[in-house]
Amino acid sequence: MHLITLANPVTNTITAIMLVLTAVGCFLVGIHLMSRGFVQASQSSSNFFTRGFNCRNRFRGFLAGFGYTALVQSSDVTSVTLVRLTDIGFITLFQACACIIGANLGTTVTTFIVSLSSLNVTPYFAFFAFIGAIPLLSKKKGLKIFGEIVAGFGILFIGLQLLHDNTENPAFQNLVNFIFNSTSHPLLLVAIGIGLTIAFQSSTVVTSMVVFLVGSSLSISSALCLVVGANVGTCITSWIASIGASKTGRQVAMFHTFFNVVGAILFLIVLYTPLRDPFFNLVEGSSIDKEFIVAIFHFVFNLCAALVMIPLLRPSVWLCKKIVRH
Repeated sequence: MHLITLANPVTNTITAIMLVLTAVGCFLVGIHLMSRGFVQASQSSSNFFTRGFNCRNRFRGFLAGFGYTALVQSSDVTSVTLVRLTDIGFITLFQACACIIGANLGTTVTTFIVSLSSLNVTPYFAFFAFIGAIPLLSKKKGLKIFGEIVAGFGILFIGLQLLHDNTENPAFQNLVNFIFNSTSHPLLLVAIGIGLTIAFQSSTVVTSMVVFLVGSSLSISSALCLVVGANVGTCITSWIASIGASKTGRQVAMFHTFFNVVGAILFLIVLYTPLRDPFFNLVEGSSIDKEFIVAIFHFVFNLCAALVMIPLLRPSVWLCKKIVRH
């Protein structure tokens, strides 16, 4: 009798974890389809991407990175694309780095969409999976590429909807409570955010999960630290894309890492100075929904990092060239 009673919570927890991982898998499939569709479009549409990324100055590059990432709903897709385009010489290292700064801000658009889950808008985006499936069956290459992009966009939001539904599972929330109630150190929480992002290969998955869990299983302070960790962890995608690439491709990955680490350091400086208490008092005392607070923080955090790095872009690029010489 005791064994049966013990088995039920364990079984429920394992099932809850499997369902969350299924949602993550669905999300990653959506990103993969979109990424593949956009890459194919770039190869068959007279350098569709390079005309946007091949900008004359850092501000246009920033806007191009922001717009592209907001469109594909993943900074990971953007960073991989930039590594590849730089590797083959379509854009310069300076242009790629300017776009990466914009990409980090562009990924916050997804967080805002996720924070509006209470408005039940996700099913409308998920319907794109059906819209894209029709041209996906066509024999015409252009229609198939269009279908991949649109279907991938819809599947991405199906994954988000599943993630939202399954993170509300009491068994999963109990597990999250158990982990994070015993963990409150900011550096450890940032490290957990980095680890989760490396494991899932997507910062968007981790930040979305944080948005869904904040308020029920996560405190607002823990949520913000995890978001910062996710920002740093997403650099692993650039490094994976740079494997076998030229020196310039690896320099793009280095800048991506440098930029996100600088942002994390700025956040930690706030946490370890007298600014900490006023900051958290402001955040926790706000009457805004906690989900939306996380989205606002994600945006402001990346915006502040961008405002610091845009004026320092040229010396930062020079530093990355010095670090990665071969």
